Amino acid sequence: MATTDPLFQVTGLVSGIDWGTMIDKVMEQERKVTDIWTAEKEKLEFKIDLYNEFSANFKSLRTALTPLKLESTYRAKTAELINVGSSLDPSSVLSITATADAEIARYDIEVLHLAKAHSITSKRLDDPTQTIGDLINEFTGGSFTIGSGDKITTIQVTASDTLSSLASKINSATTNEGESIGVTAKIMDNRLIITSNETGEANAITVTDDNSILSALEIWDGSDFTNELQAAQDAKIKIDGLEVQRSDNEISDLIEGLTLKLNGTGHVVTDIVLDAEKAVNAITDFIDAYNAAMDWINVRVSEKPIEDPQEEYQKKIGLLRGDSLLWQTKSRMRSLISDPIATGGAFAMLSQIGITTEATDYGKSGMLEFDVDKFMSAMTTNSDDVAALMTTVMSKIDTFIGNTIDNVPVAIGNTTGTKGRVASQINFLNNRITAIDKRISDFEERLAIKEKGLIEQYSQMETVLSQLTSQANWLAGIVTQLSSIGSGA
Repeated sequence: MATTDPLFQVTGLVSGIDWGTMIDKVMEQERKVTDIWTAEKEKLEFKIDLYNEFSANFKSLRTALTPLKLESTYRAKTAELINVGSSLDPSSVLSITATADAEIARYDIEVLHLAKAHSITSKRLDDPTQTIGDLINEFTGGSFTIGSGDKITTIQVTASDTLSSLASKINSATTNEGESIGVTAKIMDNRLIITSNETGEANAITVTDDNSILSALEIWDGSDFTNELQAAQDAKIKIDGLEVQRSDNEISDLIEGLTLKLNGTGHVVTDIVLDAEKAVNAITDFIDAYNAAMDWINVRVSEKPIEDPQEEYQKKIGLLRGDSLLWQTKSRMRSLISDPIATGGAFAMLSQIGITTEATDYGKSGMLEFDVDKFMSAMTTNSDDVAALMTTVMSKIDTFIGNTIDNVPVAIGNTTGTKGRVASQINFLNNRITAIDKRISDFEERLAIKEKGLIEQYSQMETVLSQLTSQANWLAGIVTQLSSIGSGA
């Protein structure tokens, strides 16, 4: 690589020598050593790429094992429902959501009636633009109160108000504390319909009508609602013979760990059972991620470099062959999976609950197999001990992965280091790259000095040659003159 244009270095007009090209060739030869350093730097950069791939695989594995560290994964429950005396889907009567805290049990549940929201309506007006002043003679203004339960507010009414403006005032109204009054108004078939936002008797609509505004609309007769579309109603169910009542169709305070959603009247029997599917799916995801990580290691530590690689991916092949970090990671992961662990329960090894190293090639791959039937059998007989073993093993694996791939600065004496073996290795490689960059930079500075010296040296030579040529030409002229004089004599 020439640092200056040979056309503007030394022209060689006198000598006829292309000094610029000669200097470029000398510098090109000098720079060949940097090709070795550049190739070394490229390998280091590719190694960093590979270590980042390694980290990505183990980050995916860490994500997959996260739910397996939680006891709730193995204690999950689900509700199985049977509709008594009907072929309809039991979910038309009831649906149940169970948490891990729910007890395994059977319940006989009869939904007697659902909770309903209070709804009232005005009379139908022939002309929806009629005003309150049209309905009440000599009306100049007034008010009524309305709300749901204890959330009441006063609605101010003018003679020009219509059904539509009354609905808007009700919908935008709030209590003195700024809370919603819990009702919604709408216009349908030239009627003002007001509905409580929540179900249950405690959320019934309440009104006062001192100025007879609601009376004129035939909503209120002074003691009761004139046109009631739906009375406020609590949900009522009978569970194992015990009759209970709630204001909402979603009941979560009746049985610990269970939320009942009432969908219709009917009679069902429900069994709260262990839901092993959550754990099975989580383990399947973990094993897929684990095997992907092991497969990546197996390939990288054993592949041989390609001779004369051209593509980038080819240049990466073989760079981690026999890499100690990869081998040690694989070895430690295998130990964590296969070593017995004392949990005080019935199980001490993952192989006892269906998680084993595959038998192919004597298990050298380190990849795992999952016997779902064996796991389900262990869960059925002793889910607590399965949970104890799995959470312990997965927590240990999670800690090891963290120590391997985390990139966290830590204080080491008066300096700062990096937690995480991969991050430390990448830092080491980056330091080597920095050193190579400095070596190349320093070398280029020395070459620039050398090139400048060559330019000056060849320029001086050209100057000397020019002077010698001038002298030779002068002498030749003198000789020619002398020869001419001699011939004339």
